[in-house]
Amino acid sequence: MKKSDAYHHGNLRLALLDAARELMEDSGIESLTLREVARRAGVSPSAPYHHFKDKADLIRELVSHGFQCLDRASHEAIRGKMIPQEKLQAIGVTYVMYAVQHPAEFRLMFRPEMGSPLEDENPTCTPVFRVLLQVIDEFQFVWRDRNTAAISVWSLVHGLASLLVDGPLHSMTADLETVHALAVQVTSAIDLADSKFKGETIKSS
Repeated sequence: MKKSDAYHHGNLRLALLDAARELMEDSGIESLTLREVARRAGVSPSAPYHHFKDKADLIRELVSHGFQCLDRASHEAIRGKMIPQEKLQAIGVTYVMYAVQHPAEFRLMFRPEMGSPLEDENPTCTPVFRVLLQVIDEFQFVWRDRNTAAISVWSLVHGLASLLVDGPLHSMTADLETVHALAVQVTSAIDLADSKFKGETIKSS
């Protein structure tokens, strides 16, 4: 849906968010202003203030949207898969591909000054962490430290995503097939069955 179509159908908020994401992709977060977002959306400079108190409010909404989209993509990636190990790999590949395909939004989601991605500062409240824990709980182990197990997986895929988006692997992002193949190869190294985070006791079925 074009921004003008969204606006004419009464979805001005959606049109403004779309315009903000496009602006970030084109010119970076530093260029993000409500006035410029309004110009891109084809509305008056005052229109954004009906939906966002200020730039900070708009940014919070963009961050929330980013995590919601990544969460939906992660759940879609594991749909139909039965083996927990395959689910973890699918989540990891999805994470990396989302970062590479939406670099400006990914940077914004994890900017240090943004603090916690959600209101609660507990990292277990983030959608990314929750879906990892859901899959980890499907392993037939008694975990010594399930949170750290999830963090170890998150750290691996976030590290690769960061290297691709802003690091020395950035040149690879010109070819999404190459990125996907790399993500598959790297995430295949995830092996919680042989990790120090699990106990020796096997859960009874």
